[in-house]
Amino acid sequence: MAEAFRGEWKKLGFLIGLATTCYYLYVATWGTFSPALDRSLFIYAGVALAICVHPLARTIPARAFDVVFLLAVTYATFRFNDRYLYFAENEGFDIGDFDMAVGWIMILGVIEGGRRALGMAMAIISGVFLLFLFFGAWVPWPFVHSGFDLRQIATALYAQTDGLYGSITYVLASNLFLFLVFGTFLIRSGASDYFTDLCLSFLGTRPGGGAKAAVGSSFITASISGSASANVAITGSITIPIMMKTGYRPAVAAGIEAAASTGGTIMPPVMGASAFIMVALTGFSYGTIVIAATIPALLYFLNVYLQVHFYARRNGLKGLPAEDCPSFRQTLKQGWAYLVPIAVVVVMVYLDYSLRRIGMLAIVSVIAASWLTSRPMGPRAILVALAEGARSSLPIVAIAGPVSIIAGAVLLPGTGIRITGMIIDLAESNLAFTVMFIFVIGYILGMGLSVIPAYVILATLAAPALIQLGIPVMAAHLLVLWWGQASNVTPPVALAAYMAAGISKQRLWPVCNVAMVKAMAIFYLPVLFVYQPGLLLQGSVWSIVITIASLALGGLAISAGIEGFYYARLSLAARVLSIVIGIVLVLTHGVYALIPVACFAVFTVWQFRRRKTGDTPTAG
Repeated sequence: MAEAFRGEWKKLGFLIGLATTCYYLYVATWGTFSPALDRSLFIYAGVALAICVHPLARTIPARAFDVVFLLAVTYATFRFNDRYLYFAENEGFDIGDFDMAVGWIMILGVIEGGRRALGMAMAIISGVFLLFLFFGAWVPWPFVHSGFDLRQIATALYAQTDGLYGSITYVLASNLFLFLVFGTFLIRSGASDYFTDLCLSFLGTRPGGGAKAAVGSSFITASISGSASANVAITGSITIPIMMKTGYRPAVAAGIEAAASTGGTIMPPVMGASAFIMVALTGFSYGTIVIAATIPALLYFLNVYLQVHFYARRNGLKGLPAEDCPSFRQTLKQGWAYLVPIAVVVVMVYLDYSLRRIGMLAIVSVIAASWLTSRPMGPRAILVALAEGARSSLPIVAIAGPVSIIAGAVLLPGTGIRITGMIIDLAESNLAFTVMFIFVIGYILGMGLSVIPAYVILATLAAPALIQLGIPVMAAHLLVLWWGQASNVTPPVALAAYMAAGISKQRLWPVCNVAMVKAMAIFYLPVLFVYQPGLLLQGSVWSIVITIASLALGGLAISAGIEGFYYARLSLAARVLSIVIGIVLVLTHGVYALIPVACFAVFTVWQFRRRKTGDTPTAG
């Protein structure tokens, strides 16, 4: 009994996870009891699950502290709901001493929960923003403000629906959470394994087939799970060893998996948590965001796939033997039912159904689909998946509170408006310089923050600068959303690369170097949201077609130049020429794109004629 008390509280964590998922399924089906309850329970679940899963220490005194800690945040959550109407009626007035104390218990509780679930960096960052609110009068311009006392901070963050229980928590609880649970059901039902087998059956025997299957499976699985690191853990455990078996160096195999999984977080329909927060910050419907984001995401995967292909051809890498790959027809026949939940999500997102209803029906469709396969989900498997869905979502659930603190610290003193003005002034109202400043800020944030806080900070500080310069809201927010996702592959955070490095048993930096090259499109495509509106399906049909075609050809030329192969091996001069042509294709648009298209056609004919000169390595 004492040993169980000192360790992870599995049974309590199971019950909290099960209750959390069941509650939000109920809300998705029959409606909410209270918006305040929805939001506060989500914050509470993050802290409670963090306490259960991550002990302060494996000693009886430490776990006794965790008991007190859990009871305290439980009471703080109860009191918020019990006093919610009073808080709402007295909004704008400071709360009393007791409520202030309870509020600080909750504020510090979410920071500690974030530390346990996400690491010390998250606690330090949210703590710094909290200190910024208190010591605002002592910070330098343009961050300086009059400062807030402990009572004012507790009032703003705990006793109002603009703090811990604001729009970010609402979006994560009401819209994203069930999609994360849906991803767990895909894993538990065997659907994720099926998608990997399907990609292997179709791509496995081709040159570099293991890597191409990794790109394909990530295209499907990560776009639904919404987590790059989770997708690496799911598919990478299969695809990375396969890539290494077929001749890829371990660091290259891990980098390819990290880059492909990162693409899943920008690929509709789910697009990771950041897109759901974008709904709250912009007011656009999710369907509108998904439609705008689809073509750029497809171009991203095309870039990764082309680099994988040219790398395999240049190095003479063969695919897997046919006997090691499942039959495509047989695989499709055995698991076709797993495609139904994907179709349900895609169709309902594009029909603009409410996201909570889509998540609920997606879970139901997975259960129903499993009954048509060799791995039907019974009552026990369903209960385990419901509880595991909440637990596996802990990194997202636990981040809601710290990110809300960060957003509140930026918005409460009006710092965001001043920094937006400063960015514009430094760039002298020049759009290109503004984009460059935002890229530098985004890259630095990506090195130290995970995806969600990076996007929240960029969306509140940087995106308004672009909007003030006349850039459409959709383009501005998609730009910072994409650059926020880059933290999956940029060290030192690089969660997707870190997970892939662990599977391949390689050091982080070599894996990150490969991943950043393979994921290069995540750095340059967002710039084109600003300059080429056709990429976001804005403008005439002719303009949209020309833009997409030139970007696809540009990605092809750049990928060939980077990897040193097209139809044959490329000399150094030919590689530079290919990259230059690709860059020009990417940067030009409209009728002017026809000039670099013609140049690339000549380059293609030249390389095609060289294909039989012996420069092409033999590949199966």
